[in-house]
Amino acid sequence: MAIYVVANKKGGIGKSTTAVQLVTGLSLKGRRVWAVDGDGDQTSMLLALTVRANSGLPGIAACELSEGQTLRQQVKLQADMYDDVVIDVGAKDSGALRAALSVADVLVIPFAPRTFDVWAFENMAALVREVQAMRDFKVLAFLNKADPANQDADNKQAIEDIGRYGYQISPVSIGDRKSLAHASAAGQHVSEFKSADPVLRREVAALLEFITTA
Repeated sequence: MAIYVVANKKGGIGKSTTAVQLVTGLSLKGRRVWAVDGDGDQTSMLLALTVRANSGLPGIAACELSEGQTLRQQVKLQADMYDDVVIDVGAKDSGALRAALSVADVLVIPFAPRTFDVWAFENMAALVREVQAMRDFKVLAFLNKADPANQDADNKQAIEDIGRYGYQISPVSIGDRKSLAHASAAGQHVSEFKSADPVLRREVAALLEFITTA
């Protein structure tokens, strides 16, 4: 059993999109997954998985736990009932984020190839250092919303900059495609979403492999 937390204190990075793809990808592999939405202001993952269930696709257990102490207690109480737990938290230094990190086995941090996003990464790294001083967990990062291959200078620079923090970085980046956002909003893995192109499906599959085996 593994507890995955998808987080970044910078907004607009694609945390909930990533969390939905991780939850649905694990479920499609036959894993019993529990999705915990820790963002009380915008319960994107919970809403997406509700859309999924209402569309007739196999449902995935999900709930909102946005209060820090409650999140920590309930995850500790219920995590053993599942093969995996995926926690999606909001873009701020909240009690829910700190509680999620206190129970995490793996922290997944999406980052984008933009200067402001790279600068803001230090805020997340500082929090990780603070929490890891009390409890260790694995930290994985990946480039999300990547520019096309023929315009990838910013991609390379962002990966180099984030690499200085010493985290494991996925060798596969996720391109900036509308179909990924649409699939996630529908609570679907890209392999279930008809409009997703084969390249995106391969990217997301490779990211899932990295997250679960790194």
